[in-house]
Amino acid sequence: MVNDHRRGLGWRIAAVVTVVILVILWRGCLGGPEYIVQIQFGLDPDALVGAEVVIDGAVVGVLERRDSRTVNGFPVEEGDHTAELRLPGCESERTRFTSGFGGGRASLVASPQTRLEGTETVCVLRWER
Repeated sequence: MVNDHRRGLGWRIAAVVTVVILVILWRGCLGGPEYIVQIQFGLDPDALVGAEVVIDGAVVGVLERRDSRTVNGFPVEEGDHTAELRLPGCESERTRFTSGFGGGRASLVASPQTRLEGTETVCVLRWER
């Protein structure tokens, strides 16, 4: 009876160790935690669809409307970043944001605005807080 108890305990310990090793390997294959920057462009979605999203100087995608949703998410590393939108005929305004500890998601709200320069109207892509 004592040997059966020890054998059962040995199997349980082996199972727990196996699960821990599998979880560690799984996390290693997937990399570290993924953080997301969400860009909300519902203030004027028709004007912003197709705008390139640039994070830390690299184009990471474009703003796309998904049915009625006007929020797109883009993966980023943990830390401080800069973001801007590029759209032909518009100037872009850069913004800084931080992703990581304390939350896996940073949220930005984008809107096109116009400004008068002399006799020309200039489209400026701005970030609202």
